[in-house]
Amino acid sequence: MTKLLNKRWNGIAIVLLSSFFFAFVPTSAKLALDSGVSLMALLMSRCLIGLIILAPLTKSLGHQILVDRGKVLPLIFVSIISVCLIASTYHAIEYISIALVLMIIYLFPIGVALITTIRGEEKLGRTQWFCIIGVLLGLGILILDEPSKTGLYGISISVIGLLLFITFIYFTGKLVDEIGSATINLHLSFFSIIVLIIYISFVPAELSLPDNSIGWFGIIGNGVFYVLSYVLFFIGSKAVGITTASVLALTEPLFATIVALFILNQYLSLQEFSGFFVTICFLSLFLIFPKR
Repeated sequence: MTKLLNKRWNGIAIVLLSSFFFAFVPTSAKLALDSGVSLMALLMSRCLIGLIILAPLTKSLGHQILVDRGKVLPLIFVSIISVCLIASTYHAIEYISIALVLMIIYLFPIGVALITTIRGEEKLGRTQWFCIIGVLLGLGILILDEPSKTGLYGISISVIGLLLFITFIYFTGKLVDEIGSATINLHLSFFSIIVLIIYISFVPAELSLPDNSIGWFGIIGNGVFYVLSYVLFFIGSKAVGITTASVLALTEPLFATIVALFILNQYLSLQEFSGFFVTICFLSLFLIFPKR
C-alpha cells in the first residue's frame, strides 16, 4: 500500500513539474515570433529540437529507437493530430481572445475522463467530478479577468482544437503504456516533421529565422521546454492515470502566473487571486479523494 502511495505521489510531482516547464513555452514562443520567426519555422524547430534531445536520451535509457511496425500507423495518427491541434489553436487566436481559446482547450480533462469512464478504464466519484468543475471554474476566474473577444467561427475552431487535444492525450497515453514516453515523443517529433514538410510542399509557407539572439533564445526555449513538459507528462501519467494527469496539467496557468510574479514583477488583481485560490483548493480536494 505504501509503495502504491509513493508511486502515486511521485507521479503527481512529475506531472506538476511538467506543467511548470510548459508554463515557459508560450513566453518562449512569443519571444521568437516577436523577433521575426515565422510560425512554420517555430513548429519545425520545435520538432528538430525534440529529435536532437530525445534521440540520445532514448538510447541512453536503453529504450529502442525503432518501434514495431504495428505501432507506426498509430504514431503517424497522433502526430497528425498533434500538428492539427497546434494549427487550430493558433488559427482560433486570430479570431477570438487567447483567454477564451485557452478556457475552451482546458475543458479537455472532462473529455478524457468521460472516455476512460465509458470504456471502464478509470472511474471517478461524484466528489472528483465536482472538483474538476471547481478547478475549471477557478481557471475561468483567473484567466478571464477582462472581456474576451468572441466569434462563432473562432469558438468553433477552438472546439475542434479541444476535440483534437482529447484525442491526442487519450491515444498517446495508450501508446506510452506500450513503448515509453521518451520513445513516443521522439517519434512524434520525427513524424511531425514529415507532416510539416508534406504540408509546405503543397502550401507555400514562410520559413523566416530570427535576426537577433533573443529570437534564437526563444526558439531554443520553446523547443526544450515543450519536449521536457510532454515527456514528463506521459511519464507521470503512467503512475497516476491519464485522467488525473490531465487534471493536474491544468496547473500550467498557475505556474505561468507565478513565473510572471517573480520574473516580470506583475501583480495579481483581486479577481486573479480569487481564481488562483479557488483552483488550488479544488485541485487539492481532487487529489485527496483518489479515483476508484
